[in-house]
Amino acid sequence: MTEFIAPKAGKLKQLSNDPVLRKVALVSLELGVNVYLIGGTLRDLFVKTRRNKRIEFDFAVENNTFQLAETVARELCAYSFVLNQVKAVIRIVCRDNDLSYECDFAGFRACSLKEDIYLRDFTINTLCVNVRDLISKQNFESSLLDYFGAVTDIKKRLVRVTCETNFFDDPLRMLRGFRFCADLDFVLESNTFLLIKENFWRLRLAASERVCAELVKILTNPDCFRCIVEMDNSGILSCILPEIDLLRNVSQGKYHHLDIWQHSLDALLKLEYLITNLAQNIPDQYAKRVNAYLNEEIVYGRPRIWILKLAVILHDIGKPAVKFEINGAVHFYTHEKVGANIAQSIGKRLKLSIKEIIVLKSVVLYHLRAGQIVNRKPGKRAKFRFFRDTKENALLVLLLSLADRRAMLGPAAMDESYVFLEQEIFVMIVEFFNLQDKPEAMARLINGTDVMNFLNIQPGVIVGTILSQVAEAQALGQVSTKAEAKKLVLALYTQK
Repeated sequence: MTEFIAPKAGKLKQLSNDPVLRKVALVSLELGVNVYLIGGTLRDLFVKTRRNKRIEFDFAVENNTFQLAETVARELCAYSFVLNQVKAVIRIVCRDNDLSYECDFAGFRACSLKEDIYLRDFTINTLCVNVRDLISKQNFESSLLDYFGAVTDIKKRLVRVTCETNFFDDPLRMLRGFRFCADLDFVLESNTFLLIKENFWRLRLAASERVCAELVKILTNPDCFRCIVEMDNSGILSCILPEIDLLRNVSQGKYHHLDIWQHSLDALLKLEYLITNLAQNIPDQYAKRVNAYLNEEIVYGRPRIWILKLAVILHDIGKPAVKFEINGAVHFYTHEKVGANIAQSIGKRLKLSIKEIIVLKSVVLYHLRAGQIVNRKPGKRAKFRFFRDTKENALLVLLLSLADRRAMLGPAAMDESYVFLEQEIFVMIVEFFNLQDKPEAMARLINGTDVMNFLNIQPGVIVGTILSQVAEAQALGQVSTKAEAKKLVLALYTQK
């Protein structure tokens, strides 16, 4: 008999009292249909996980799948839609107070429950229980079905594939395996890792949207570095981002101790450490605001942090294309511009949203800017131009700059003559939020219509140029009223 690890009591009670599960159990009893809760929900009873306001339930239904799911949806006032008519898979989506639910009901894919479970992805996701037994709260331990050693693998913290053909049926499962490792702090079982290494190329058969969705989940994890390294070692990361292969074994000269690719990985490691330990460098209230900012969603379910980490991985992607040497010195002029365009192409290939692509491209494009202005104590003008150009992505650029610099340990970068005032970056992080808190300080004294009226001119490039110069003068405290701004406009136009 499989060794049993006692589930966490609080989670079990919470699960048995869940209103959606109780409704499913009631409907299954009324219709006389066996319904089994299966997968991650039960796995998470035994491991420490973060509470999520988005709950996902997977159910295996013995028969009459559509009738049962639609009855549940009707009684919960939920939305329902068919995912796969042939395989009898239907999803219902609903809300209960501040919780959102996504429930998938699937008919048996084999002749028995055990055979159906065997077709699942990993052993840790094969635990199942009849929903009626779960809700009854009686002898949960004996009701839990563990056909394939799920509890044992959970105890060993192993992600093990249930059968070797699983990756053929759905290649995306290989990427999901790494995602479970990142989420649960597990490791891939050795034979499972070898299977992925032999079959990673199959991931090209999966839809880009699905691949991207898994990559988002991996990079959103606060400690994904180890997972990314393992993905790299397996070959699957190059399958997703083939451009990174051009970074391997490309030396960077005296400022770096690593080649471009290893430097990019090290920058990711440094970023994660930096974010975890922000309160060591800035006041605690600002460290909390940084984390809140990073967790804000750019699009539904996809926070800024994942784009920042992708930008860190890709920030030097343009270097191989522009590398040249003069008298033994290595140069990569304009690599940020070339890299921004490559990052944009990668974003399009992975089917990122337009907003995500814009953010990714901007962060890669400006990743050198902060470092360039802290080689001495930056003045107001330099800071104004930085925040003006990077806009709402300024904080992402600042964090990338810190991680990039901390991953530079070549002899020239460690020499006393090389100046990078790291503390000034932290000062600018605080200033980023202070600017957000005082929008009136950045409110324009005049607009384009004012400029055209002052000068009696038609719309054109010169209007935008003058507005930009007035805004800079305002930020530097050189003008503070509309009258002063008008006087400056006339002076600037006279100089044109």
